[in-house]
Amino acid sequence: MRPLRVLVHLNNLALGGAQLNAVDIARTLRDRGHDPVLFAQGIAGPAPLLEVAAGHGLHVTVAGGPDTPHREVRRRLRRLAAEHGSEVLHAWEVRAARNAYFGPGRLGRLPVVTTFYGIRMLRGMPRHQPLVLGLGALMSDGHAFGHRDVRLVEPPVNTTTDAPGLVDGAAFRRAHGIREDELLLSIVTRLVPDLEKDAGAELTVEAVRRLADPRIRLAVVGAGPSLDKLRRHAAEANAALGREAVLVPGQLADPRPAYQAADVVLGMGGSALRGLAFGKPVVVHGADGYTAVHEPGDLVEPHASRCMYGFGDGSRDPGALAAQIRGLLDDPERRARLGTWGRDWVVGRFSLESVATTFETLYREAVDAPPGRRRWLRDLEQMTRYEFTKPAARRLLRMR
Repeated sequence: MRPLRVLVHLNNLALGGAQLNAVDIARTLRDRGHDPVLFAQGIAGPAPLLEVAAGHGLHVTVAGGPDTPHREVRRRLRRLAAEHGSEVLHAWEVRAARNAYFGPGRLGRLPVVTTFYGIRMLRGMPRHQPLVLGLGALMSDGHAFGHRDVRLVEPPVNTTTDAPGLVDGAAFRRAHGIREDELLLSIVTRLVPDLEKDAGAELTVEAVRRLADPRIRLAVVGAGPSLDKLRRHAAEANAALGREAVLVPGQLADPRPAYQAADVVLGMGGSALRGLAFGKPVVVHGADGYTAVHEPGDLVEPHASRCMYGFGDGSRDPGALAAQIRGLLDDPERRARLGTWGRDWVVGRFSLESVATTFETLYREAVDAPPGRRRWLRDLEQMTRYEFTKPAARRLLRMR
């Protein structure tokens, strides 16, 4: 089939799940003969996603810094689309969707597909163009918010590169002074309040402190605005335990060794799925103190429909998590059994190749659809509410 020229607008340049998914899908499509180009607005501080993309042979066009005005970002996005000859624009998350709508997608000139991998529906995305959601639980909300074309495409996992034995987990242990006879818990996450990712890491620190087991080490790999707070929390736990039980080494451009080195992985969303891909037993984090071992049974579908996430009762008691960790660490046969089952489960449901094929089909549908001027105009009033002051909105609405 004829190759496509796809413009991919990343949400940002941090090492978040949606950004890594976007890069992985672009690389897979490139390897199939398509021509993707990547675009993102700059962020404050280092932009590690640039290194990841470059490692896959992909270039990201960066539009200024975090304070660059929307108008300038969209001007650069339009210019890139024209230079590239883009046939379809894939916008990842809300800000990219708005840039696409008022940028190259203006008046329906370029078809746009939006992906939203959040856990709660947000307003401010165009409702008359394809919207891809990552959670089955959000499909009804998507329709209730007025979206006319809602698809479910669960976040992919690169089960080829995220696989047991491909990276050196022993080197990660040596680098951080973790002995072979110690049991390592690994968390790989963005340390941000969003989705309570930082709260899950803090709860795990408290659970390790409560267990007070000299065999246990915890490594929290990641960066973000909550990094310093977590390091202080870890230092307090280590002082109470009289040893360095909790390590917070920061971010790794390639976190795979942290997964490979682990005896148990804890986390949510794509990070939990990657842990399963490495054949590790996984404890799922969620909101309001939620934790649960991911294993065959009644919990599998709720976790899957929420993309490895859950909702607790608000108690945030580390006791339940401590018991879950103890149950895994004291039973190596259970860990091995869950690791084998989890790897097979992820390969069968979340493989990158399958997800890339779904997006490839969706792109072709968007390109072959009639010009979208009428669809664009139907969204104009709603979109201006999130973008402009009332006088500016009235001027723009006069275009109709």
